[in-house]
Amino acid sequence: MGEQISIFTVNNFSEDPLLKKIEQLQVGEHVMIQSYMVERTIKFYEIQNDEVHECFHTKQECCNYIDENL
Repeated sequence: MGEQISIFTVNNFSEDPLLKKIEQLQVGEHVMIQSYMVERTIKFYEIQNDEVHECFHTKQECCNYIDENL
């Protein structure tokens, strides 16, 4: 089974709107992306909603998780 990738990755867009939202987060800030709250902490990018609480070291890992689960 192949890996799912974003259309922005395929077309080499550097303006992925999801990634842009995540990049703009400062430590302690959060943003809602559909049902997910994405928060920037000192060490991680945290994603949570009623069903999940995941932590990622990079904004790209965080973005990939959301892309795969929306």
